[in-house]
Amino acid sequence: MKYGGMTALLTVAMVLAGCDNTPADLHGLPKDAAERATLCGRAAVAFAAAGSGKGAAEEKRRQDLLQTVVDKTGFFGATGLDDEKGKALLGDIEGTLKGGNWLGTLNQCKAAYALGDPEALPELPGDPKEKPAACAAVAVASAFRDGSGDLAALQKNVLMNPQSSYFLIAAAAQDGGIAAAQNAMVGKVEWAISSGAVGPLTEACVKEYPKAAATTAVTLPADDGQAVAACGFNVGLMGALEGEEGAMAKAVEAKLRGGTALPDMSLASNPKKLIEQALDLGPLGQCAEGLRRAVQIAAGQAAPRPLGAGAGRGRPAPTGRPRRISAYRQPVAGPS
Repeated sequence: MKYGGMTALLTVAMVLAGCDNTPADLHGLPKDAAERATLCGRAAVAFAAAGSGKGAAEEKRRQDLLQTVVDKTGFFGATGLDDEKGKALLGDIEGTLKGGNWLGTLNQCKAAYALGDPEALPELPGDPKEKPAACAAVAVASAFRDGSGDLAALQKNVLMNPQSSYFLIAAAAQDGGIAAAQNAMVGKVEWAISSGAVGPLTEACVKEYPKAAATTAVTLPADDGQAVAACGFNVGLMGALEGEEGAMAKAVEAKLRGGTALPDMSLASNPKKLIEQALDLGPLGQCAEGLRRAVQIAAGQAAPRPLGAGAGRGRPAPTGRPRRISAYRQPVAGPS
């Protein structure tokens, strides 16, 4: 993300204002003048920085808005800071960016101080094939908001979060599978983080993919063969993680490979069907319960059932060791 040049952005926005600029209607902004001026100023700085590369006219418009926000909120008078300390306070926008919704804050400020029409909120891509990857990227931006920008932490958050894992699998349903979905997601991470509208975009994504809103653990199929196939898919994704979750996934995979329970081979041998099953079940990021059941199945503690698509239909169940779903043991890349 290109959020450099803060000094240049702020140098032209240093307008001293000491009068009481409290709006009659705060539009949800803080009552404290210094807190309000800082909140609005940082949102305006983020907006100006996000305009980089959008053309000279748009860059100037955003810079002028920053100047106006500093002026109208009486930033220096409200904070009591000198030029140098004021610049430092306004330029510290890491928390603003992590908050993910600074564009909404900016629009609150524009409404409170009568600064013109609200800025348009970004929309999801119109191409249906791009939407799930964009939603996965929005989920990454949400993970960025909730924690550090550490790659391993983001990767873990994406896979363990029900919504983001579901969006990633939905992206995999497009041509190219998981690997292409990861690349498509990474390509939209900067757009998502710099959107300043993670909340509204998340709402749009859930509206587009209602099952991503599930908040309960996934119920695996009653058929053990289909359940093993579903968990094989899930542990293939989770196995790339470090820590307890990755270790659990690897342990489950080892038990499945060494046990007597077999996956439904019509699923296990067909990546497209595995993805379709995952989307139908709902967010597999909450498959911890399913992983525990997989351990029981692998240990022979679950009630045995005929396995395989043909079992019980006049065709023998598949024999031999369960097939390893290794195609999905690929790490999810985070933002670069």
